[in-house]
Amino acid sequence: MCEQLDVYKDCISKQLEEIDMLSSIYCSPGEMHIFDPGVITDFNEFLQSPSNENIPKYLKAHMDFNIVLQCSCDAMGKSQSKLEVRVELPHLYPLLENAIVIVHTPLLSKNKELFLKKELENFIETMDKSETYIYQVLSWIQDHIDELIQMNANEIEDTTKTTAVVGNKNDLVDFERLWIYSHHIKSKTKRQEIVKQSRNLDLSGFSRPGKPGIICVEGLKDHTQTFWQIIKGMRWQKITICKVESMRNHREKLDLLRRFEGFKEQLFCEDVENENAVMNMGLFIKYLEAHKSDYMKKELFGIK
Repeated sequence: MCEQLDVYKDCISKQLEEIDMLSSIYCSPGEMHIFDPGVITDFNEFLQSPSNENIPKYLKAHMDFNIVLQCSCDAMGKSQSKLEVRVELPHLYPLLENAIVIVHTPLLSKNKELFLKKELENFIETMDKSETYIYQVLSWIQDHIDELIQMNANEIEDTTKTTAVVGNKNDLVDFERLWIYSHHIKSKTKRQEIVKQSRNLDLSGFSRPGKPGIICVEGLKDHTQTFWQIIKGMRWQKITICKVESMRNHREKLDLLRRFEGFKEQLFCEDVENENAVMNMGLFIKYLEAHKSDYMKKELFGIK
């Protein structure tokens, strides 16, 4: 256990040093935002604690932050714009776990977003994991983003087709279904983003706006995890994953694991025109039963 504690402390120490370094580089107003600054306090208290029993006590949340980068042109090559880079550092980053890096910008199409995600993952795999590497990743993004923005859609399509050929239809792939519970979903911006991202990532399922807010997404595990990273980055009073269902199947049979067709908002009320209407629990339970998910009434609300 002492050896495990040493690994955790080494990783957490490196993360704090990296955050300090990045804060000094991206120091202009709005350039860097740490979502929960209290994590820094928790990490420092953990490093000062001698007992490994304090791992779960102090390491409740990950280091999670945004950095805004400049890109010199849009798809027409005319103007300067910005892009947000969301970074989440698992507790055992950099030694045993990879950083999660997601780029948000309206300048990239769905295909380009997926292409960039894969290229970033490949670049991160080349990093020396004995030291932190987020600054190198950010530099790589700035070096390549303008070229990607201006790339012809056919070039991206050809690349993704090549990748698809490499992935044989008989390959086993990971499928995942996430059940997400929120205190409420009322913001139209959040509602639109939930639907947009689920469709961009080829996820099926539903979202229930109002109080409480419920989201279910299913599809390739890489895509569900990307969805979660994007959605949880918004400001919430409370949002959590209450159940994860993981399966594996051949690529060509992946859709057989889906319980939902496409992704839609569902109000579960008689008056569908009234967005503030109280959810009809009977309608919701019937919907779950129709989609072979009636066990979730207990997971979500404690109803047997």
